[in-house]
Amino acid sequence: MKVTIERKLITGIVIAITAVLAIVLISIRQSGRLQDTAAIIRHTHQVIYETQEVLGISDRYELDVKNFLLTGDSSFLGALKGSSSLLQQKIAGLKELTRDNPSQQERIDLLRQYVDKNRAMLDETTRRSRDKDFQGVAALIANGAAIGYSRQIRSLIDQMEAEEGRLLDQRRKDSQGVASGLQGVLWALIAAVAILAIVVFQKVNRFNRELEERVRIQTGELKESEDKYKSLFYKSPLPKWIYDQETLQFLEVNEAAIRNYGYSQEEFGRMRIADIRPAEDEPRLLSDVEEARSSYEESRHGVWRHIKKNGEIIFVEVTAHPIEYEHRKARMVVVNDITERRRSELLLQQLNEALKKRAAELALSNAELERFAYIASHDLQEPLRMVSSFLQLLQKRYHGQLDEKAGQYIHYAVDGAERMKSLILDLLEYSRVGAGKESFGPVDTGQVMGEVGNIFREKIIAARARVEIGDLPMVHGDKVQLVQLFQNLVGNALKYHSKEPPVIRIRAAEEPGYWLFSVGDNGIGIDPLFFEKIFIIFQRLHNKSDYSGTGIGLAICKKIVERHGGKIWVESVPEKGSIFYFTITKNL
Repeated sequence: MKVTIERKLITGIVIAITAVLAIVLISIRQSGRLQDTAAIIRHTHQVIYETQEVLGISDRYELDVKNFLLTGDSSFLGALKGSSSLLQQKIAGLKELTRDNPSQQERIDLLRQYVDKNRAMLDETTRRSRDKDFQGVAALIANGAAIGYSRQIRSLIDQMEAEEGRLLDQRRKDSQGVASGLQGVLWALIAAVAILAIVVFQKVNRFNRELEERVRIQTGELKESEDKYKSLFYKSPLPKWIYDQETLQFLEVNEAAIRNYGYSQEEFGRMRIADIRPAEDEPRLLSDVEEARSSYEESRHGVWRHIKKNGEIIFVEVTAHPIEYEHRKARMVVVNDITERRRSELLLQQLNEALKKRAAELALSNAELERFAYIASHDLQEPLRMVSSFLQLLQKRYHGQLDEKAGQYIHYAVDGAERMKSLILDLLEYSRVGAGKESFGPVDTGQVMGEVGNIFREKIIAARARVEIGDLPMVHGDKVQLVQLFQNLVGNALKYHSKEPPVIRIRAAEEPGYWLFSVGDNGIGIDPLFFEKIFIIFQRLHNKSDYSGTGIGLAICKKIVERHGGKIWVESVPEKGSIFYFTITKNL
């Protein structure tokens, strides 16, 4: 009898130890899974949220600039500086969040480049719009549309989100492997405890007390873990819910879902996930559910339309993760409302269409103005020649018969006619600098400077000038106009020289996306107040008695440079010389 009782007691102890260890095993395994799942979900959605923030700020930046371009209202530009700074902070935050992922780091570096280029293009567009350079604005808009920085930014964001989903699946598989290893260890522990129970049979009461204490601690840890999970679920700022994968019934919803959708906890409990979809979306939903059932372990991502209790339809991004809930296959869903983003994208698309239309109208208007200038300047030459010819005939016919004052008047009239002729010819030349690219091709700028040197050979010798020419590149452009560009700049350097013999330096440097040229001299220089004025047609800084010319040369230079996708500016100190810089793009 004693042996039987002892045997029963040993059997009971072994069974008790086994049961307790089974509870511990389940607790540890469940706790690990819940912690891993919570950490992965938190990290993934933090990255997704930050990527959407970057995309939203970038879109708002572009939207404000295009609103300004379309309306001319400068109030749209007020928040650009803050948006630019916030955008850089968000990208830096993304880079820190994904510091353990080299592929995401590369995408973020590329994202920063595209964001910076897009912002630089938009800022340049704003600057040109303020300068009334609508042709330059149209060219930048067309160039920006062709490059598609916004599309590239959105593509990178999509790639980053896809990468986060892939990592989520991979980490879950890794977690399962760890759980399997832990299970083996725990089974070994069970065997050891069973052997230990037999050996320490005499101390069974003490062992029982220790075992009870261990169970209490583990149960408390499990409850604490469950409380943390529930807090993450119920207090999340994004709507979340759990639904049964078979019945599609809502099982749990968090506070954000109740607040955003307007249904109470009890109402959600009586609803299916199809009840918050428009009727026309239900076939797609059922198809997606069937596909999810066949691949239960995979996370699901998509954009859907949901209906709130008040009837409002919103656009949402949905991420669904497979979980086991109360011994049932279920999915936990995280929802991100993107309704405002979709509206912004639609508005941005409408603005783009309006800007394209406006750009086409500006291009047509510019073409008509150029034709008018050409025709007007051409037709004005004939009556001007008649005025000049008859004045000269009058001077020759009545030479000696008119007094000195009359001869002086005739001289003024002839001189004015000649100056008018020069203005008309310059205007004609200005109008010929069109916007087409038909005459573009490979141009050796070193050869261009050789031709310019031959044109000014006599003036260079007469002025005892020294011309220093560095290595000049091959570019894509209009050779005739590039000769005219260098001819005007070198001619100005020879014309506006100081008492010292002129020293003219022509240089070129390769930059990302363009060539940077410079034409420097040691001449009389230019006051900084007139840096912008000198590029406006017919704007002169000197009397015609001091320096010849009509004030159109630099305006032609500006038009030629802009036709080649570049810009031109000057740096100068009075009495110390000037340096004219201009760029020629590589992407024509």
